[in-house]
Amino acid sequence: MHRTGKLMLIAACVLLVQTALQAHGAEEARLTILHTNDLHGRLMPFHYAERSAGSQSPEIRGGAARRATLIRRLRRSASEPTILVDAGDIFTRGALTNAYEGAADVAAMNATGYELAAIGNNEFKARDAADAGDWAGSQAALLRVVRKSRFPWLCANLTDALGRPLPGIRPYVIRRIAGLRVGFLSVTAPRSAKYQQTRGWSITDPIEAARVWVPRVRAICDVVIAVTHIGDELDQQLATSVPGIDAIVGGDSHTFLYEPTWVEGPSGRRVPIVQAGEYGVHVGEFKLRFAREAGVWGLQGADYRLVPVTADLPADRAVVRALEPYVRPFLRQLGTLDTAGTDAAAKARRTTEILVEALRAETGADLAMNPSGVGLVDVFHSREVRRYDLYAAMPFRNRAVIALLSGAEVERLRAAHPDSVVAGAALLNPDRLFRVAMMDYVAAGAYGIERVRFLEEGLDVRDLVERHLRSRYRRSDASPARWAQCTLAYRWPDCRPASLRDMPPSRRADRAGGGAACPSPGLLAANWSSASRTAIPVRRRA
Repeated sequence: MHRTGKLMLIAACVLLVQTALQAHGAEEARLTILHTNDLHGRLMPFHYAERSAGSQSPEIRGGAARRATLIRRLRRSASEPTILVDAGDIFTRGALTNAYEGAADVAAMNATGYELAAIGNNEFKARDAADAGDWAGSQAALLRVVRKSRFPWLCANLTDALGRPLPGIRPYVIRRIAGLRVGFLSVTAPRSAKYQQTRGWSITDPIEAARVWVPRVRAICDVVIAVTHIGDELDQQLATSVPGIDAIVGGDSHTFLYEPTWVEGPSGRRVPIVQAGEYGVHVGEFKLRFAREAGVWGLQGADYRLVPVTADLPADRAVVRALEPYVRPFLRQLGTLDTAGTDAAAKARRTTEILVEALRAETGADLAMNPSGVGLVDVFHSREVRRYDLYAAMPFRNRAVIALLSGAEVERLRAAHPDSVVAGAALLNPDRLFRVAMMDYVAAGAYGIERVRFLEEGLDVRDLVERHLRSRYRRSDASPARWAQCTLAYRWPDCRPASLRDMPPSRRADRAGGGAACPSPGLLAANWSSASRTAIPVRRRA
């Protein structure tokens, strides 16, 4: 019995030691933040050269479905709790973003499992730039996307005119992670206050807003993480001037931070700042270690890396299913080019040649011109051109315009822009007047032609290019595009096509008269009647 008593005493001592160690271990906590920023509608894989990493040759990168696969793998491999966040600007520049006013982007984010997102300056541009003057419509489009989201949107320096948060957009949220009360707070770019789309809303200085909100959040949380959309320079200013922030996950400046930028905060603690570049070609993996001293939690260290979204990643099926109804209408093959160009410059020029050919042929102008690559977000990368390729190159609803210019004026424009591509150049005569077709954005911007000189304003340039490709470059033996043949490189299951309910209300009227079982998006609203095939309706200026 004496021996048994000793053994029991030893066991009790061991248990006490283990309990003490466990209690000591409870004073430490770890969490991982997976993050993206500045996705800008790049839902499909695309050609990208990461020049900040020394790459000069474009390769297939990104894509929402591949990114989701990578995120799920990172979650599974993490030894600590994870949270997935986006630091703003999911909108604009993407083929599907502008067509569906953000609905496709949020569908992909919901399927991926995002847990919060910051309002970026481009979130105020949910509608096409051509609709910027319709500020009420743009605001309604943003709030419609917010309602569709299965995660909260954050912005502490955005309110209505009475200083109240907008519906569904909060200054901060609190999440319990790894036993910590973690407060996530966001601020957006101050230049948004000057946008037409934010009329009637208030966007204040982000640093001053943080001075107000960070102490409030800190008072009820153990840790404060700022998920911002103000750019790397302002992020550093935020870290040095506002106490109480443990770490910053940034966006807006499209900065590839391959390791954290450490900045000393007002209290003397160092604050790490991270950002994952642009377009979702990377996912940031931000591992944070916290410890509690004298009852106060503080950051003890951080490990960070950017994980590339590469072409060898399989597509996540949940995201594929979510995007299917939005993508399928864009797979229609429009035409086959004789050549697409062998390098980036040649591809940009060939895409511009198709653009000016279409402008001249479909408007009946004498000439058409455009500087090589100007006004294009992307280029035609292969000979086979689908509607998606067209909308990726020209995501904005620019109009065809015709200006009356003398041959001498055209020559001066060519001299100022020697890379200009001109359709009908053989007709040039300095003493003649010519009806010259252009994109409105390029005419007023690059060429500096005053809008009062536009004789005519016609259809969406994309409608003209689509018609031109279908009439001149359509192959009789062309087969319907298949998913496995596409640059998208996804194998998609059959799925119900997009319905009118999936489209923005502002576009539903375009399709309300019926049509194909798999409707094209609302911005493809050209009426392909026999009459419209023979004459391009234009709105003549008075």
